[in-house]
Amino acid sequence: MIRRIALCSLIAVVALTVVLALLAFTYFWRSPGYYLDVEEYPGEAKVVAKKDYRLGHPQPYIYESDGVLVYGSVHTMDPGDPQLRDIENRWRAFRPTVALVEGRLGFLAPGFMNPVKEYGEMGRVYALAKADHVTTYSWEQPWDRVATTLAGRFPPERVALYFVLRPYFGNRRFGRPSSPEQFLEEYLDRASIPALAGTIDDVGDVDRIWQRDFPGERDWRDVSDEGPLIGYLNDLANASEDLRNQHLVRVIQALRAKGKRVFVVCGSSHAVLIEPAVRDRE
Repeated sequence: MIRRIALCSLIAVVALTVVLALLAFTYFWRSPGYYLDVEEYPGEAKVVAKKDYRLGHPQPYIYESDGVLVYGSVHTMDPGDPQLRDIENRWRAFRPTVALVEGRLGFLAPGFMNPVKEYGEMGRVYALAKADHVTTYSWEQPWDRVATTLAGRFPPERVALYFVLRPYFGNRRFGRPSSPEQFLEEYLDRASIPALAGTIDDVGDVDRIWQRDFPGERDWRDVSDEGPLIGYLNDLANASEDLRNQHLVRVIQALRAKGKRVFVVCGSSHAVLIEPAVRDRE
């Protein structure tokens, strides 16, 4: 009798585990994967360098070219932003077979979490793709690949400072977190990859480097990426953006070569800088 009860309990536990696993894979959102099966593309030489970027273009910045729609958005986390309706209308008219979104979206429980409040306009596009069963990828490279590349061109400590602080700078445009230090702690392990090992261990190291390298400047806690960053951080930001844009063009070309209709969502500056390369086949 005891063995039977134990066996029934074990079966129940296994069944519950299977149900929860299926729920996790079918109901909850997971971040779209990277698209890394790309090669160099001759047209990528036409990507405009970030250092040459100038404002003055329409926002959002939108264009179509040879099976690709690029929606250069103004980043928002407001569910009432008019861009979201425009994105949906263009999605319906374009009828994409693949979507490319900026960044990593992470976990989301539909019905309990608003995708726009969590992940901005990228969350809205992912919701559209989910509803229409359209495959979605992040057009980014893994950050550690970019950091490793840049560590071969810049002092590793500077690269570490940039990549540890980059998520904070991006989030700061939406307001200062209640504890900047606690926010930053989540990203300190970025300095532990082989290319950056021994550079930054804790928030105290960030403060020390900042005070040494940027005396008299605003504290890092008050800096956002809405404008140019300070000193060498801006050089790193430009170099990083150039690598990101190069990879985005390669992803677009790889998917376009497979006959896909590609809906790309990115910040408006990315859309402007990659346009000559995207239109290269016209």
